[in-house]
Amino acid sequence: MKNVMSWPYIKNLDFAVTPECYITLRDMSFNGVTVPKGYTFDGITAKAPFTFIFSNNDLRKGIRAACFHDFMCENKNKFSRRQATSILIKLWKEDGLGNKLFTSWKPWLVYLFVEIYQIYKGWK
Repeated sequence: MKNVMSWPYIKNLDFAVTPECYITLRDMSFNGVTVPKGYTFDGITAKAPFTFIFSNNDLRKGIRAACFHDFMCENKNKFSRRQATSILIKLWKEDGLGNKLFTSWKPWLVYLFVEIYQIYKGWK
């Protein structure tokens, strides 16, 4: 027989997943930034050839960081590029990514690539 999730666990879920996007199921706050319930985003956007940086575990654990970063990028009038990237890295580390010696370089590599991409896309 398979294990079934209990209702209290389901009530604590942060995101719903559709084939096209993630959706926040409740308001989420971190460092003064609040992402509203119902916000939709595409998850972790890693362009080839940079996908080698991530494992499946990284991609699952990085959803909260991607949510906040995408929200801040869509609200450039309220947040700076450096704020958005800083929150991304803080959440990345808080959610357990990059804590091991071997993977401690990942957050900084992500920081570098995200900053370059955002500058390239025109966020000053």
